[in-house]
Amino acid sequence: MAIQEQLKDLVFTSVKVLGEAIRDVHGTELYNKVERLRVRMKKVRGKEAALVEKELGAIYLILSRNNQDELRQVAKAFSLMLELINTCETAYRSFLLSDYQIEFKKKNRSIIYVFTSHPTESRSRSFLQLTGEIEELLIEGLETDLDLIRERLLYFCKIAVRLDLANNRRPQVKDEMDQIFHFVLSPKILLEQISLKRKGLSVNFRTWVGGDKDGHPKVGSTTMLESFTRSRRGFLETIKFLLVEFEQGLHLIGEGKKVKRELAAFHETFSKIKTVQKGDGKKIADFRKKLESLRKSSDEAKLSSPHLDDVERLLRLYPALVLPLEIREDSELIREAVKDKTQPIYQMLLTLKDIAAGTNPKCYVRGFVISMCMTTEDMLAAVTVTKRALGELKIPVIPLFENEKGLRNGKDILAGAFQSGLTSEHKKRWDGLFEVMVGYSDSSKENGVLPARLLIESALFELEKFLQSHKLTPVFFHGSGGSTSRGGGTVLEQISWLPQSALDIFKVTIQGEMVQRTFSNPQIMRSQVGKVIEGYEKFHPKKPAHSKVVTTFSDAIQKSYRDLVKDPAFHELISKATPYDFLDLLKLGSRPTKRAQPGKLSLRAIPWILCWTQTRLLLPVWWGTGSAWDALTKEEKKKLRRDYQSSPVLQTYVKNLGFTLAKVELGVWNFHLDKSELKNKKEWKKTITEELELSMTFFREITGEKDFTWFRPWLNESIHFRSSMIHPLNVIQKLALERKDNVLLRETVTGIACGMLTTG
Repeated sequence: MAIQEQLKDLVFTSVKVLGEAIRDVHGTELYNKVERLRVRMKKVRGKEAALVEKELGAIYLILSRNNQDELRQVAKAFSLMLELINTCETAYRSFLLSDYQIEFKKKNRSIIYVFTSHPTESRSRSFLQLTGEIEELLIEGLETDLDLIRERLLYFCKIAVRLDLANNRRPQVKDEMDQIFHFVLSPKILLEQISLKRKGLSVNFRTWVGGDKDGHPKVGSTTMLESFTRSRRGFLETIKFLLVEFEQGLHLIGEGKKVKRELAAFHETFSKIKTVQKGDGKKIADFRKKLESLRKSSDEAKLSSPHLDDVERLLRLYPALVLPLEIREDSELIREAVKDKTQPIYQMLLTLKDIAAGTNPKCYVRGFVISMCMTTEDMLAAVTVTKRALGELKIPVIPLFENEKGLRNGKDILAGAFQSGLTSEHKKRWDGLFEVMVGYSDSSKENGVLPARLLIESALFELEKFLQSHKLTPVFFHGSGGSTSRGGGTVLEQISWLPQSALDIFKVTIQGEMVQRTFSNPQIMRSQVGKVIEGYEKFHPKKPAHSKVVTTFSDAIQKSYRDLVKDPAFHELISKATPYDFLDLLKLGSRPTKRAQPGKLSLRAIPWILCWTQTRLLLPVWWGTGSAWDALTKEEKKKLRRDYQSSPVLQTYVKNLGFTLAKVELGVWNFHLDKSELKNKKEWKKTITEELELSMTFFREITGEKDFTWFRPWLNESIHFRSSMIHPLNVIQKLALERKDNVLLRETVTGIACGMLTTG
């Protein structure tokens, strides 16, 4: 199904109103400059790379005559337009899903979303609030008439052009907290979560932000407490929201004096738990008692309230009234913490012990993830550190297998750890649940996307069999984010190739841009949950049985990819033709460009993907695929096509590949390459173009389709319409890099990520 005319009208009207707002606030000169650029970019939609490259070169000469303030205004105008288009799409999806209800047969399914973010997605609080109001206004316009909301939309757009999308200062972990909590802890989303729970669907929320020591070098006890405190505020606001109608009802009648006293006493406890600190568990226990007293008095006065019921349900979902954390540290640093109690991860566990006094630490921290877990010793070190800090193994230790060594040896790593009595601990404390995390971005960065996916598939089925043989229930935590290179795709595509245990309890990371698209309102959240449930009912997993040609094909991709990554000439290409080396200028405080330990593949996964997304080449997803296909014999290609027809993991990869190829803009990449200081530009242009064309050939020959997104035609149109509107931001980014203008650079990174709907 193509994009509906109603959505096209919504986007057309909204963008036109935004243009009027730019003209009214900043004047006709800026409006005309932006409009001329927009029209020029519209003319190169879907054109061949050479024409796009030439046009961007011409735009570069024009924009190079602008000063910093002028470039910032132009960049902001295009970023706002892309953000507004995103908001239109979200509003339209919500409008279509207004009556959607989940249908399912088997209850007690469990879905766990673990939220994370990236500084490029962090929006200011004011901008987030404004975007939410615009979304609601657009839904109203769809339900009634767009003309009726036009004046209010113009008013909001005039405010938007005065606001900064992102914070123009060094991004901090708290910015990422604000970005996530704004969406997932809003009353409407928490009430949807409660509603699903009443229907027998367990949808649980967690977060990395504030506890991911491995991903955030500045994370420690302080940020952990800050995460708890900021999420606590969200829960308290929701509880206040729930009590408003109950309180108003009490004021209308003369009865219930005792209830009013109990309600006042209950409100007094809010200030005592506003900040999470030492002894918080006991304060929460007192909070619960006050709620019980309020409930008892309301029952006695025949004033039982469904709103009080929802407060109790919220406390059952979140016993500590915080968004529980997953904490994580690198295996090497965990081993250091065995000997050195001053290590940040050890101090975080001690802080957890202090604040959880009086309740279960697992209400605050759901698990301790071992990043780069590659040996049994890594597992045992984490167990030792946890027991020493907490007194007992009060939170589960979770191995993260995210490179080839970890994924291939996962079963043996666990077998060694189980000799220490770990299985009995899990049976006693957590009903035999045993969690394993698999990493998509690092495994893809190391091996290429398809080889990594096949490694993960094999590891999941092997680990499932092994854990079940020990009478344990596997829980697989998928660190797949939202973008293709991080293992993303539609929900059904993600789960179609997983083993049964990964469907019974579906636990997945949701990254920044996908948090906003999935949890901005309850209708879309409900539909996403519904798709997981649909997968439960639809798929009947079985152990994969790939032919040898799949291994041959995958090995060829892996070799080609690894040879490229190890090539010093390629390192020079990254340095001079992408913004990778300038990520420090962005002051992405929580994301270093490299891990602390040196190594062949020391590049950090998120910046690695980010630089290819920004230059519109998206190279890690497709590199090596085309040449590997080209090297196969006719008979091998025939066998691979048969495998593709029967293999969910191959089908998922090929669809994600198509989505990626649809977003590639070779003309933009060639523009970046031409403006670089590389000496061998022609050679690289030829090499990359040839491999890209071979990858496109592979896609068309394996699928028999010409359209890269034949499986979702509307997606192709969405990419087509928005793609050329990102071009000016690419040009301005190049100018920002040349001028070493970190403010402008940060703004273009945010705008491009917004337009591409992915960062890393």
